[in-house]
Amino acid sequence: MMAIANDISYDEVFRYQLNNKLKPTDLVIGISGSGNSKNVINAVEYAKEIGTPVIGITGYNGGRLKALADYHMDANIDDMQISEDLHMIFDHMMYFVLNYKG
Repeated sequence: MMAIANDISYDEVFRYQLNNKLKPTDLVIGISGSGNSKNVINAVEYAKEIGTPVIGITGYNGGRLKALADYHMDANIDDMQISEDLHMIFDHMMYFVLNYKG
């Protein structure tokens, strides 16, 4: 990741890793406190271009990620630390739902 940031751009660290590997049958989860992190937005826009569904996890008003995501979870609060704490709760909830063996 640091090589991509140093040699290309930090804005490309996620999209570059998806390039020519991501398929429409995959799922992209974008997490951005503001919803406007350029590196996350670039990756999500690439996913949308090839038809890969996107889950967006944001804070504040959701920003650009909220508009791009097929599914969205927003910690609608104007505080980055609280947003990030709520994102961890969302992460644990998704893990439980996706890995439930009951």
